[in-house]
Amino acid sequence: MRKKWIASTAALILLSACSGPNESAVNDPDARPAAEPPKPVTLNVFTDASAAIDIEQELVQKKFPHITLNVIKNGKDTRIENVVGSGQRLDLINHSMGSIWKLLDLQLLSDLTPYIEKSKFDLGRYVPGVVESMRSYSTKGELIALPYELNSSVLFYNKSIFNKFGVPYPKDGITWDEVYDLAKRLTKQDGGVQYKGFQFQHQNLTWKNQLGLPVVDAATNKALVNTDGWKRFLETMGRFYMIPGNEYTDSDTNNFLVKQVLAMRVGPNILSSIPEAVKTGLDWDVAAVPLFAGNTSGGSQLIAPFYSIPVGGANRETAFQVMEFLLSPEVQLLKSRSGKMPIVNDPAAIEAFAADIDGIQGKNMGAFFKETIGKPIKATRFDAIAKDEIWGKALKAYYEQSKDLNTVLREAEEAVNKKIAEQLQM
Repeated sequence: MRKKWIASTAALILLSACSGPNESAVNDPDARPAAEPPKPVTLNVFTDASAAIDIEQELVQKKFPHITLNVIKNGKDTRIENVVGSGQRLDLINHSMGSIWKLLDLQLLSDLTPYIEKSKFDLGRYVPGVVESMRSYSTKGELIALPYELNSSVLFYNKSIFNKFGVPYPKDGITWDEVYDLAKRLTKQDGGVQYKGFQFQHQNLTWKNQLGLPVVDAATNKALVNTDGWKRFLETMGRFYMIPGNEYTDSDTNNFLVKQVLAMRVGPNILSSIPEAVKTGLDWDVAAVPLFAGNTSGGSQLIAPFYSIPVGGANRETAFQVMEFLLSPEVQLLKSRSGKMPIVNDPAAIEAFAADIDGIQGKNMGAFFKETIGKPIKATRFDAIAKDEIWGKALKAYYEQSKDLNTVLREAEEAVNKKIAEQLQM
């Protein structure tokens, strides 16, 4: 599928970029001389998204033959601090949102506003909530990064398991309470097989939670974990693993795609793996990510990979030209066709979502676009500490029932505050 997508991309990009001169212009002696071709330039690009950058490298080369991307992939010996420490000058950084504070601490991120204004880049092309969310990472409201695709969660479900036990399929707008009721009915042992009703990817649903819960107070640098909001979150999500037979495992994707014993899974987009699973019998569909009853937060907070132009780059305007191209309608459309959620408000890209993936015909692809981006909380450099404490320890302690919920939250808050204090003293 990748080769097919690249081929169609090349055709479209070449068609839009390579319109030759017309005959009258060639024969007109008063016509202005053709502009000199741009000089070759190499951009040093650091990335922790190897698969994505391979595709984008080809797209950029076809659109801008004079631009070469020298890609430095994150690895054991090529962590970004090692690369920068070696004296390597970077022109572009491609990273996840969880890395923003690390990059800020390394003094690598710069305000993109001058380039946005100079190129007349329209921030209004983004879906609602993106720009506001990105500004929340800056103390002065600057834009230090531009995301290029969405990583929204949805509810994938195995229709065969629902059919086997005579349970109705989930629909868009379903609540977590309703999913819990379904999970209890679908968690059964049958024919020597243990079927699990529901599992979810902890990290994203916790960190960018639908309730808009902060984990650290940006004004005081104190944890905000032992609260009624987090109690509600853990009670809602932890109870799934208290269903007998539905105990926690860290293989939700494998249980859904390979073993096919999981009825429902909420987590990031796995569409690229669906065709192979269908070959082994998976009968699937999707519904929008479930909702907290009565919630007014507006949805999950933004999760998206991004590009930034680091401080000290030698080719900053060219780097922004590449960023702008990756957000262009033609690239967003083509990436959408491959199953990458467009981050721009483009009806054509939304309509074409996952069109090049085998087996999506008749599926509820609109579910991916039901949830809006929630109002952002003020981000802090200590959020990762609290996030890891909540989803890595507190949630686990609660659903294993090794401690009561009040103790779990109190100990989590104490642990977060201790780690924050240690970092502040460094």
